[in-house]
Amino acid sequence: MREKTYAVMNRIYGILMSVAFFAGFLPVIPFIIAIIIGGPSAEALSVFLYKKYYVWVIAAASIAVLFGLVTMYVGGKKGLSVKEINTDQK
Repeated sequence: MREKTYAVMNRIYGILMSVAFFAGFLPVIPFIIAIIIGGPSAEALSVFLYKKYYVWVIAAASIAVLFGLVTMYVGGKKGLSVKEINTDQK
């Protein structure tokens, strides 16, 4: 049961991180447009993206990371531990 829960949570975590990544990458196009048009319109667009859009993207990414940590805890994974590394060298 625990492994099945971990598998479902891990899949949800992957989806959340993918959405957060693409949401963070999406404003590249408007920033390029802002550079091209210049002036007050570009300033308004850039300020909107910075003050309104990125606030939500950072919150979504933070929630996704928190969900990933909970998923690691549920699965019993030790992603930040050195014990998991195989140091056998021949």
